[in-house]
Amino acid sequence: MAEAAAGQVSLGRPASNSALVRLLGFFRTLAKRKPLGFVSFLILVFLFVVALFPQLFATHGPADTGVGERLQNYCLGPKDTFLCPTKVETSQITGNRTVEGSLSSPFGTDQLQRDVYSRLVYGARWAIYIGLIAVAISSSISLLIGVTCGYFGGKYDAVVQRFVDAIMALPALVVLLALPQMIGRWDLDGPLPLDDSQITFFKLALVLGFLGGAGGSRVIRSSVLGVRAAQYLEAARVIGCTDRRIMLRHVIPNIFGPLIVQATIGLGGIILAEAALSFLGFGVVDPNKPTWGQMLNLGNLISSVHVQSVVWPGVCIALAVFSFNMLGDALRDLLDPRLRGAGGGFG
Repeated sequence: MAEAAAGQVSLGRPASNSALVRLLGFFRTLAKRKPLGFVSFLILVFLFVVALFPQLFATHGPADTGVGERLQNYCLGPKDTFLCPTKVETSQITGNRTVEGSLSSPFGTDQLQRDVYSRLVYGARWAIYIGLIAVAISSSISLLIGVTCGYFGGKYDAVVQRFVDAIMALPALVVLLALPQMIGRWDLDGPLPLDDSQITFFKLALVLGFLGGAGGSRVIRSSVLGVRAAQYLEAARVIGCTDRRIMLRHVIPNIFGPLIVQATIGLGGIILAEAALSFLGFGVVDPNKPTWGQMLNLGNLISSVHVQSVVWPGVCIALAVFSFNMLGDALRDLLDPRLRGAGGGFG
């Protein structure tokens, strides 16, 4: 009896730790087979930490003015070196002045004497906020449309796909410029998320998520079509499982990989779309809530005399989008069974 009990305990331990072991094995495989994807994952983890706790990384508030000289240069090391150059401005109106960098403002200041580094840190919060909400909305729409269309097919699939075609046929830039302005005019009476006459981050996320859901449903639908005729689905029907149970317990778990990949890549696209809207002046303009696109918009006014005003926000946008895309590609290669023979998967 004691030996049997000991055997049961020993057999139970690996099961309790199997999820952690598999997770560690996944990251080990990611680092070994997709090093660029693993580095991108580490960058994104750091970005999420910065977005959650910007006060730990920022040296000033997002709207604090007078933190240094106007249009102060960057300073990332010893002064009077290429890491911290001293800038001499010549002007017939204001006269000559010497602007030295300061380690307290490593990326310099803008035209309103605000710390660029601190505004970049707080901008990460809003980029992740919009990205997560929009991806949650677009993934939900994609999952609902893709699973039902791929599973039921027939006339229902044909009708819904025509609506999807109509949405995808709309010019993306025109829709992105028009919808936020239209929703920004909604000013309802009551404690509702849209009860604000201004464009808010929630409204932007709603628009971006809705537009991304239509195109993403095609990817989910194609994945469902690939598993619809599987033998385990036929077995589930034979034993009397309802369509709802089959979709929830058998179809969705088997298309979870493509859904994760689509969401990861979609995050980068949404961050880029929000930056484009803010750069064009159609995003959130609250100075207390800086975004990278908003900083590009303001920096574009002085880029001819202070080029770094558009360099740092552009670097942040490019690094975030690149990391999401590389991680999405790595996850696709690891999670897609068809690519295992080409270096993906777990062997």
